[in-house]
Amino acid sequence: MTSPEDREVAYDAGTGTYRTSYDTATENPSIRVLEAVGAVRDAEPTALEPLDEYVDPDALDHVFGPTTDQSGVHGSLSFNYEGLLVVVHSDGEIELREQV
Repeated sequence: MTSPEDREVAYDAGTGTYRTSYDTATENPSIRVLEAVGAVRDAEPTALEPLDEYVDPDALDHVFGPTTDQSGVHGSLSFNYEGLLVVVHSDGEIELREQV
């Protein structure tokens, strides 16, 4: 299980990037994206626009979510959501940047 420290969204002023992570062995990244965007926007995840209008959450979870075999899965997926560029990495990192 992911510890509370891993759930924090940290801001890097040098790059203008918010960073957080998800546990690739147990968590679906789509849920963590909603939580992280909610934290950045100071809103409950249920108050955000539906994620499926921007990316297919099931496909995101299928590609980067928990499986019994993560071998060969490397890469990232980026999409715009709630005024942020969201980048989900296969290693469990999620980056959020304000769109310009």
